Amino acid sequence: MEKKQNSMLVENAQEWHVCGLVVQTRPENVAKVKEALLKVANTEIPAVDEEKGKIVVVMQSHDQRELLENMENARNIEGVIAVSLVYHQQDDDL
Repeated sequence: MEKKQNSMLVENAQEWHVCGLVVQTRPENVAKVKEALLKVANTEIPAVDEEKGKIVVVMQSHDQRELLENMENARNIEGVIAVSLVYHQQDDDL
């Protein structure tokens, strides 16, 4: 039932947030960290530097709290060393 309520919120959203992140891991952990990141809702990976262990991540959400929770979940993925927020945009004109 909770997911149904959440999708209703998306349909009635008054705002939309987009964040750009850089996730740092060891080069040998890139594949498993990418796989775990892609399991987070509304998450994309547009670029990866496998030699340096850096992953560019884009997360989106209609709810700022949900987005912050997803970012915290990314920090808690095994093998993640750091998550750096490099961009945030909020669109209120939906």
